Amino acid sequence: MENKIIIPTSAIRDEGTSYHYIEKEDEIAAEISSINIATQCLEKHDIPYILGKIWTTDGIYRETSNLIKRRKEQGCLAVDMECSASLAIAKFRNIPIIQFLFGADNLDAVLWEKRDLTDYGFQSANKYILLALELAVEFGKEEHK
Repeated sequence: MENKIIIPTSAIRDEGTSYHYIEKEDEIAAEISSINIATQCLEKHDIPYILGKIWTTDGIYRETSNLIKRRKEQGCLAVDMECSASLAIAKFRNIPIIQFLFGADNLDAVLWEKRDLTDYGFQSANKYILLALELAVEFGKEEHK
């Protein structure tokens, strides 16, 4: 997944916010139409990406090796802190949402490989800001058809 954008197709709900908005289920799916807009935009700009499940947790620094192993067995590609809550709020409000992630830290190594987007240079950070804006434009076009 290094140097690839991650497009969440679903998220395991291991946080508290999403449960205030939708029924209790362990996992929430992203809307196919949003995934399609995101992948078309990335392909248009030759940006490598991967589709997959995300593990969302609000337990800061609680990604234990046992939990990481279990989530990988469940098919998770990455861990974040907002994906499932954002999907739940969008579902509750009946509004569309597009999410994309860029994996920085590696929690899967023997030792924590702490990285930050700025480690890849300011140019890299700019690229992802521009990508977010491009996705917003494409999303807006689709919504107004």
